Amino acid sequence: MPSYTYASMPLVVRLAESGPFPTRSAVMYRFFVAGMVILATLVEVLRTVPDLVVAQGSLALAAEVAAQFVLLADLGVRCAATVISRDVERESWRTAVWRYLTSFYGLIDLFAVLPFFVEVAVPGPGDWDALFGILRFLKLARFSPALETLASVVRREARPLQSAAFILVTMLLGSSTMLYFLERGINPNFTSIPATMWWSVATLTTVGYGDSVPVTGLGKLAGGCVAMLGIAMFALPASILATGFAEEMRRRDFLAVWRMVARVPFFSSLDADHIAEITNLLRYSSVAPGDVVIRIGEVGDRMYFIISGLLSADFGGADPALLSDGDFFGEIAVLRDTRRTATVTARSRCQLLVLDAADLRRFITNSPKVAEVMAQTARDRLGEQAARVE
Repeated sequence: MPSYTYASMPLVVRLAESGPFPTRSAVMYRFFVAGMVILATLVEVLRTVPDLVVAQGSLALAAEVAAQFVLLADLGVRCAATVISRDVERESWRTAVWRYLTSFYGLIDLFAVLPFFVEVAVPGPGDWDALFGILRFLKLARFSPALETLASVVRREARPLQSAAFILVTMLLGSSTMLYFLERGINPNFTSIPATMWWSVATLTTVGYGDSVPVTGLGKLAGGCVAMLGIAMFALPASILATGFAEEMRRRDFLAVWRMVARVPFFSSLDADHIAEITNLLRYSSVAPGDVVIRIGEVGDRMYFIISGLLSADFGGADPALLSDGDFFGEIAVLRDTRRTATVTARSRCQLLVLDAADLRRFITNSPKVAEVMAQTARDRLGEQAARVE
């Protein structure tokens, strides 16, 4: 796969870019496509209301046609980006396009434009175009990690979920069999175990439709016990998924910060244990152009590491210093327990990692090499500040 700088990146590759920190053009393109998906889906949903004149008129048709052309163009953009980004020596353009179209998101993109071809091939009202029209809403999964996260959680928690499913099926079969023998010949709703399973499902899920209920004393007693067990057992899969989601989000946040830490040259000499330790202490922050990160004279309670972006440090002299990717600032006031000696302002959108003063002092106590480098940097910067003031 070829590597590009932002300036040399083809437009289709830039628009189709994915990742946690997309370019501004990619973000705008995502919002535009997502808006058209929502619009087209809304039109298909409202068309199922026969008395709604607006949904059956020419305005709704124009909106749907516009959305269809946008989604068709998006499919072309993503196919072209796949072809451009492929490994030319190992993969032909046909193979690259086929690989994309048969992928999960490629199939969703195909389903999103399928209503257009269905309407062309089979003019007139029909259910297929409405069905695929509503399925196009899944295209938003590309812009949200929700489905991917859910799949990861289900894979990770497969064994606990299988155990919970086995328990629930056992309870369903057991309760149906028990109520069948207690109520057969008396209750017309319990003529067989399969028929009784409808009552068991409604009771175990605590829905309780009331269309099928026990009538004998023992049946009502058993039904109450089944309902109480259902409250406890149906909460089990939910708790497994909730715990899995929390662990997955913590794991992803940890990996994201780890990658950010690895990009900071200051941490390049740290071993894996120290990187893991510092990763647990750092917090991510984003600042917009013109934002003041620290001000001269204020109390220093944290220091910052720059992942990306450009900032200026004004020490009170005539010529501010520029800070960019890999630099860090704010350590002088933290290490020396003094007030800020400079005002740092963002000149572009910046991604920063923030380390609180108490955590920093604890960390450098256990990392003499890091403390030495940071102290030397602080001395050098104080010398530069004195030179600028003079």
